[in-house]
Amino acid sequence: VVNSRKMSCSKRSHVGRSTQLLGPLLLGPNNSIGEHCLLQRSVLGPNCTVMDSCSIIDSHLWGNVLVEEGAQLQGVILCEGAIVRKGAVVERGCVIGRGCVVGEGVHLKEFTRITCAAEVEDEDDYSGFDDSSGSDSNEDEESSSSEDSNTGGGDEEDNGSEGSYEKVKSKTVDSTPEILAEPTAIDTVTNHEIVGKDGLGRVYTPSAPDEYDSDDDEEEAQAAAMELMKSQSIGYDMTLIYQKWKKLQVDDEDDGFSLEGMESDADDMDMEDEWANDATAGDMHTTDHLDDEGMQIAGRQKGVDVVKELRDICLEHEMSNPVENLRIELNSFKFSQNATYGDCCKGVMMAVMEKIFEESLVEGSSAMTPGKLVTSLKKMLGYWGTLFQMLCMGPDEEKAIIHSLESMALGGGSKAAAAAAVVLGKEPAFRFVLQTLHDQEIVNEEAIFEWALERKEEGKDSPMGVLFWQQPTQD
Repeated sequence: VVNSRKMSCSKRSHVGRSTQLLGPLLLGPNNSIGEHCLLQRSVLGPNCTVMDSCSIIDSHLWGNVLVEEGAQLQGVILCEGAIVRKGAVVERGCVIGRGCVVGEGVHLKEFTRITCAAEVEDEDDYSGFDDSSGSDSNEDEESSSSEDSNTGGGDEEDNGSEGSYEKVKSKTVDSTPEILAEPTAIDTVTNHEIVGKDGLGRVYTPSAPDEYDSDDDEEEAQAAAMELMKSQSIGYDMTLIYQKWKKLQVDDEDDGFSLEGMESDADDMDMEDEWANDATAGDMHTTDHLDDEGMQIAGRQKGVDVVKELRDICLEHEMSNPVENLRIELNSFKFSQNATYGDCCKGVMMAVMEKIFEESLVEGSSAMTPGKLVTSLKKMLGYWGTLFQMLCMGPDEEKAIIHSLESMALGGGSKAAAAAAVVLGKEPAFRFVLQTLHDQEIVNEEAIFEWALERKEEGKDSPMGVLFWQQPTQD
């Protein structure tokens, strides 16, 4: 069975008729693949041999690799000349170094690294896994051999080399690739309890990261080294790093010394503008520098509430000036904080509602009714409607307008904002405002239906679902 999607197979390779090849897949020249095998999302270098009933998924095999009957590889790297014996299972993240052997029936646990290189004090994460590892590890042997030959033991040295060759060869079978015939692992210490009785190679232990020194806790340093090694391996779940980063970020924000904490204290004392103190507004803006997945937004300054700042820009704008001037100012701030058009629409909508209620408070007129609110909103949209049309690029921005109305209906803040919350939170004001925005072509039906679907899924007990489940809104 062959799925030719994103697949490249050398014409000089042989593949059994009953073998499944599922792309993406790359097979180098002179490969031999047996019967009843499964190869998927993998790369095989030149001169590789895969015997019957093997499974190779998400793996990288270098050249001259041998995989015997029934072996299973999932997310591993086999370096030059590596061998996996019959029935062995190698789990994700494992790296089998140059010339190493995983014994018959061995189950190698995930993120294990096997190497034949001699252990040195300052080895890095790639010691014993690169092409030159074998020759580098034997420089001292070659030097000592040279000294022996200079003392008159030339014939003995030749015999010694043959003996060393036999020592390595005796640990492999006739099918071992030629690369192992070189005396590269003469003095290799083999962890037979890991690689099996017929295996070859030791378990690689990474050195502590640079930030740890000899005075640090040894176990902690080793655990950090292992975690770093795992994070650089195939199949590692990167969400673990994200969760650790998020926890550190939260700890950093709660340290009591950050500028963001100082700004929060200042907001608590600001009685004229209490948006940051409101529970609903706090949920929206305290993590305003993070995206939906909790990651830092590039270019966004920590502690800056972009919606609040955009709202303030609109409140300070004089309606006697062209609305185009305000659009330029909002765009400038948007780009400086990598904000969105949705953020701009939220800020503008909040400013419009506050201006309506500020005028009502200044005039000292009777209590604002839903009818009066709609009349005032239509009047305001005569000026602000053009700005909304400039900022609304699609349903996302239009839903942002509705979300801002929800936030105002459930929140408090300045006198004008508190007055808006009282009116919008009662039936049927919210529905009237929504209908007016639709009639004025600020919010279309698609955005309203998407918003309604979101709130319907949240249920009647959701704080944000209160307005949706009001009977006038349903009507």
